[in-house]
Amino acid sequence: MPKISKTSKMKIKGKRVASWSLNARKSCPGSKNPDGTIVDVCQGCYATKNMYNFPVVIAARDYNQQDYQKADWVDRMVKQVSKYDYFRWFDSGDVETPELAKKIRAVMLATPNTQHWLPTRSDKIEKIQDVLTRGRTSIYGRGVNYISDLTNVSLRISADHVGLNNKERPGVNSYVINPGDLFECKRQGIFLCPVTSPGSTQKSCDTCTMCYTDKPVAYLVH
Repeated sequence: MPKISKTSKMKIKGKRVASWSLNARKSCPGSKNPDGTIVDVCQGCYATKNMYNFPVVIAARDYNQQDYQKADWVDRMVKQVSKYDYFRWFDSGDVETPELAKKIRAVMLATPNTQHWLPTRSDKIEKIQDVLTRGRTSIYGRGVNYISDLTNVSLRISADHVGLNNKERPGVNSYVINPGDLFECKRQGIFLCPVTSPGSTQKSCDTCTMCYTDKPVAYLVH
């Protein structure tokens, strides 16, 4: 049975919400620069702190890493994911292989009534990008179901830097910003996650579903 999580910050009023994850850093090929160093925004990764260090949390994500490699994983995931209105992939970790990307795509295709949110930096890996999006390196032609083409999927390409004044790769629509970036964020019309907004008392998504759209979203560093 896949280990499904129900993260408190992701609760949406009146909706069934869950996620599936792997351990951070171990499964994040896009977290590294070409020279092997960790990209700026991943250096303070929230998924390497606090509750993510609990043995039971680590064990569940290690289990998922082995489990998804089994032949019947897609069928088992479809049964689980179809129970939910909204489903987030990777509240920790990322798409670590092209094989996992293809399996996730199969689950998404088989669960059209579930809205999926897939945040990633694995688009930087050519063979994974060829499943995620019709990018500059894509080897397939039209008629292929790229994850970015699916109407029930929000593919969120995550920035490598903190802030809005850095050159990012094409397609980036998720940012981590500092308080000094708030004016620029508003000027550019980028939606600011209400949970991370200055002075906000909101503890969960509540009624917000912006991360399940293709619109740019910023998260105040926390």
